[in-house]
Amino acid sequence: MPAAVPETDSPSRTRILTIARAEFADRGFDGARLADIARQAGLSHPTLLYHFTSKAELYVAVIASAVVDWTRETEAAVSGALEGFDQVVSIIDAGFVFFATHPDFARILRREAMDGGDRLDDAITGSLRPFLDRAVTFLEREMAAGRLRRHDPLELMQICYGAVFTYFSDAAFRARLVGEDPLSEAALARHRRALTGLLGAALRPDGESS
Repeated sequence: MPAAVPETDSPSRTRILTIARAEFADRGFDGARLADIARQAGLSHPTLLYHFTSKAELYVAVIASAVVDWTRETEAAVSGALEGFDQVVSIIDAGFVFFATHPDFARILRREAMDGGDRLDDAITGSLRPFLDRAVTFLEREMAAGRLRRHDPLELMQICYGAVFTYFSDAAFRARLVGEDPLSEAALARHRRALTGLLGAALRPDGESS
């Protein structure tokens, strides 16, 4: 799939990306239509094609823009001198911040995960897999130093991925299941406390949850 992302943004391009992200989240790649995206953006179809020459190119740009934000959040989370469980919490918090501000992208990722993720190849090789490898290396180092209890680092990351990502990608279902908005400030804080409490009990050498 071609990956053509213009070097500079414009108000029209930003508006197209915002609307396209919601359309792809709601309808998937196959169901989304450029004509509908152009109409919602207040643009003609030819004007949209001036910015993005195909639906595939627009889809790549939507993913690329989110990955840039993901990289920014995670780099900030690991840029300090934190060790042990404090660094784990920082990474978890970065995931909460990212998905709370990118709920449509969480649903796009859910669709791609169900379809095998072929359209995410560039994002996986360019950002997501390097982040996973870096996190696994960090966990291995901290476990070897005795600052975290020993567990399988890769499986631990996948558990964290499931606990954070699916909370956001399945928000509509969760709302119907539990009868409250899972993206409300109170619900997010409660889920974060529960997750960090469980992880703290499992990972802290002293077994404390917080």
